[in-house]
Amino acid sequence: MIARNPVRCIRLVPKRFGLPLSAIPSENGLNQTYFRGLSSHSEAEVAKFSDLSKTWWDPKENPLIGMNSIRVEYILNQLDDKSLKNKRALDVGCGGGLLSESLARLGANVTSIDPSKELVEQAKIHAQMDPRTRTIDYRGGWTVEQLAVSTLKEDDIEKFDVICCLEVIEHVTDIDSILSSIRSLLNPNGGKLFISTLNRTWKSRVVAIAGAEYIMRYLPIGTHDWDKFKSPEEVSSLVERHQLEQIDVQGMILTSPPFRGNWNWKLDPGDTDINWIGSYQLKGNSEPVVVE
Repeated sequence: MIARNPVRCIRLVPKRFGLPLSAIPSENGLNQTYFRGLSSHSEAEVAKFSDLSKTWWDPKENPLIGMNSIRVEYILNQLDDKSLKNKRALDVGCGGGLLSESLARLGANVTSIDPSKELVEQAKIHAQMDPRTRTIDYRGGWTVEQLAVSTLKEDDIEKFDVICCLEVIEHVTDIDSILSSIRSLLNPNGGKLFISTLNRTWKSRVVAIAGAEYIMRYLPIGTHDWDKFKSPEEVSSLVERHQLEQIDVQGMILTSPPFRGNWNWKLDPGDTDINWIGSYQLKGNSEPVVVE
């Protein structure tokens, strides 16, 4: 089956054909994405994070709560007008809604998706506590691939001005699949993509895995797979395959050891050895992707 619309075409290939989940460049340099399904997530990863749904908003249990403020600071600083007001924002892998709520409070019209229905249910409950966050369009059990395909039915779909894929790519099975879908949803007129992850260095192995998981037990053992960590250079190469280009990269570092559950972070452009965040946009000469 071939789905078509004037902006982007995606060919859906049934599992039985056994084609790889990857973005395959065509002769003219454009990407055409073959899906062996509509998801690049791992069921084991989804189950692992679903188990965290009850404690998602507990600062002592979730280090992302402490990190969230500098992620939002970075996003705002990278926007041309330093504002999210009335912008369409997509939170890919929204979890329990930490980032989604911050974006909504700053005036964005937020759509939030996550393959974990349990996490999104907690996000919906928490969002009801503030009138500014009740309008978030939460979609549990959704992947970005499914969202991209669903828009093919809409000829005049409005693209997203901001797409956030934070602490996600180190947990998925096919980054190319995610990036191809994100590219199709990003506003070509100044839209910004934000990606954050962990770098694959000896420091991240010691601090993020040995320290945070096995010694201090800040995170459940097995939360991360060091082999799936990506350097800024690796992600830059990945996004380029989808006609995206890197704008900026900065490290996110702890200002002091997180004793007693106090996680204090700051941005540091000179230290991307462990956690880092980057901003990306469509290349100026990028053209719509069409599969004949």
